[in-house]
Amino acid sequence: MKNWKIIILLSIVIILAGTSIVLSGLWKDRSTVSKVEITGSTTLSREELYEFAKLSDTLIESNALTLEMIEGRISKHPNVKTANVSRHGQIIKIEITEKNPFAVAVNGKSMFLVDDQLTLYSLKKEHRDLDIPVISGLSASADINNYGKEDLKNLKIAQYIISQSIKLNKSLYNYISEISFTDSNNIILFTSDDATPVYFIEYKELVKRGEPEHVVKDIKFDALREEIKKKLLYLNGFLKQVRVYKQSGSFASIDMRYNDMIVVKSKRINMD
Repeated sequence: MKNWKIIILLSIVIILAGTSIVLSGLWKDRSTVSKVEITGSTTLSREELYEFAKLSDTLIESNALTLEMIEGRISKHPNVKTANVSRHGQIIKIEITEKNPFAVAVNGKSMFLVDDQLTLYSLKKEHRDLDIPVISGLSASADINNYGKEDLKNLKIAQYIISQSIKLNKSLYNYISEISFTDSNNIILFTSDDATPVYFIEYKELVKRGEPEHVVKDIKFDALREEIKKKLLYLNGFLKQVRVYKQSGSFASIDMRYNDMIVVKSKRINMD
């Protein structure tokens, strides 16, 4: 009788041990990461993301980091707009959305991309075919991590000029190649066809009309916004009524700093 009890107990022990081994194997299979997939990135390589976020396939597969920790590290990359990290069985999926630039910003020595939140981030070789306006005249100290109040004001003004030109006429937007703040008293545009300078707005002229000096360089005030919209309307009319009938390189400059008037200086074109 005792032998039967011993046999039954041994059988139970063997069954429980086998079950624990099977369950352990299943748990291990579910907890093991066999692959890391990255999707959505168009200019950022896996190596660049990992280098910035201090990640690697090995680290992720080791389960040493939570999904939230991985997502947080990648989201901090200056070229990343959003990052979503999820797990599907043994696969970790990292979905990236890169920032969408509306302009290239130049500080005299470096070039950056600017997104709709006015964040500066790296200009990469993959962006070389982007056809977007240039914003020049930022301070030499402006960089990815920091820029001053004046730079912020100028970026906001440039963003407003670009958005209003798109609303008015896409051809007008395409006509504007550069928005320059190099001259602290003027906003100067350059045309895309032949880099003709367009003397767009003179701040001193707005001050002469009775606008406070602190207002004329800040896009949040009506005076500057209304002046920009008016001048863009004039420039659009000039583009449709004059520029289309002239060959490229016909103009030396286009001066819009006068009330209700555009003064055009023509180039002498050699016909030989």
